[in-house]
Amino acid sequence: MVSIDTKTVRIRFLDTHKFSDLDNVPENIQKGDFVVVETEKGEELVLVVGRSVPDPDNPSTYKFLRKATKKDIEIFDKHEKEAEKALNLCKKLAENLGLKMNLLKSYIPLNRSKILFYYVSEGRVDFRQLVKELAKKLRMRIEMRQVGVRDGVQMAGAIGICGNQCCCSLFIDRFDTVNVEMLEEQNLPPTPSKFTGICGRLMCCLAFEIDNYSIRKNLPEIDSEVVIDGKTFRVKGYDFIKEEITFISDLGEIVTYSFDQLDKLGIYKKLPCEGCGFKNGGEEKIESEGT
Repeated sequence: MVSIDTKTVRIRFLDTHKFSDLDNVPENIQKGDFVVVETEKGEELVLVVGRSVPDPDNPSTYKFLRKATKKDIEIFDKHEKEAEKALNLCKKLAENLGLKMNLLKSYIPLNRSKILFYYVSEGRVDFRQLVKELAKKLRMRIEMRQVGVRDGVQMAGAIGICGNQCCCSLFIDRFDTVNVEMLEEQNLPPTPSKFTGICGRLMCCLAFEIDNYSIRKNLPEIDSEVVIDGKTFRVKGYDFIKEEITFISDLGEIVTYSFDQLDKLGIYKKLPCEGCGFKNGGEEKIESEGT
């Protein structure tokens, strides 16, 4: 038997726009190719977006079947048109039943194993009667899948307040936790309304640079005093992009140092200690001999 060299690639699903890895893909498969994979939904047409590094501890749960043929793509296009009509039908039936759900998309895998309806809802929805009526009219297995509001924007696509396509529908492969504390950590105004995305949640991009601000816990507080070369300065501000801290003296003299220079200057924020008698673990005013 002739062995075939394989690799792991990054794929994007065409219904949810989510990313995943796919193992054991022939080496001749390239970025931009469509391939057919077997998933829990059936046989699916997916897009290869690049090469990936295999993870032995978390192998892909999807099975590569073949490089997509012209017929596969034609079937996919045909199913998309059929699914759009089914979605319109589902919306009408849901409205007649008084169901509070925002239907986003319907999807039919290549092998027609089922038809899926994706929806967003604030609470649980009793769609049993809806499924019965859909199955009677469509004569297919029906599956209703509730998704979060961020998943909904990722699926539908949108333009963010920055004027660019929303990150979730462009490249994000998982949603990180975003909270109000991140605004303060990044010296942003504590007004969540200014940083709310299309989905109504805090914008995902607030989490992109948060790791760069982890050094803040080791920096002296704004307006705290330090002594450099025998002169007393107050901390004026930080620049986390340039990784610099600025000090100002009572006479208006301004000096700037990089974060890397703080250890040499002996300037850092004292960490709390237990039972040492100091509220902040030591004195806030620290003398330095300079550089």
